[in-house]
Amino acid sequence: MIELTNVSKTYKNGVNALYNVNLTINQGECVYIIGPTGSGKSTLIKLLDGEEIPSSGTVNVVGINVGKLRHSKVPLYRRNIGVVFQDYRLLPKKTVFENISYALEVINMRKDAIRHRVRRVMNLVSLDDKGNSFPSELSGGQQQRVAIARAIANRPKVLIADEPTGNLDPAKSDEIMALLEKINREEGTTILMVTHDLTLVNKHRKRTISLENGHIVADMEDHCANYIFRRNCWTSL
Repeated sequence: MIELTNVSKTYKNGVNALYNVNLTINQGECVYIIGPTGSGKSTLIKLLDGEEIPSSGTVNVVGINVGKLRHSKVPLYRRNIGVVFQDYRLLPKKTVFENISYALEVINMRKDAIRHRVRRVMNLVSLDDKGNSFPSELSGGQQQRVAIARAIANRPKVLIADEPTGNLDPAKSDEIMALLEKINREEGTTILMVTHDLTLVNKHRKRTISLENGHIVADMEDHCANYIFRRNCWTSL
């Protein structure tokens, strides 16, 4: 599903973001990516969604060598990847239904199929009664649910959740995590969740990959460790 082989990334300004990363994530896994600011998490996401290409090594996602894609092919490739951000990025002048359906309109899905799929994902994220609401009329947790529904509307094989609970209180964070687990279970979507929230990581145990200074310093199964922040690095107990 996802395979990084000897991947390094150096930006034009000389910043070395990743060093010789080797990583395999299988179809249907739900994985945390943790690490302090500057550890390489954002670069990893950019390599996976085709925004950046590796300086060396290969990035393969759903059988596609992402680093070898022509620029014109990247939008088509990205149909395999759903991304959810901390700040929601909803269209403020569109309703919930319209925000979700927009993701399907841009890929030219038939209108009847759009209606059916939007109703399905609205039910999945428990927003059946919010179709005519605008983002400003929703709570933060509800807005994040809309963002998740939009990200999975076209059935991506991989969902990347980039700090999806960063603006939410602990109770809402638990709700979002439960929702991601439900999507992983019911849709079969492979999920990568980038987070600083170690309380969430330790409560909802999943495979956890820890980055530090561009290196993978730990890759732990869900039962193996609790994590703490110590001296600018993530440490397992």
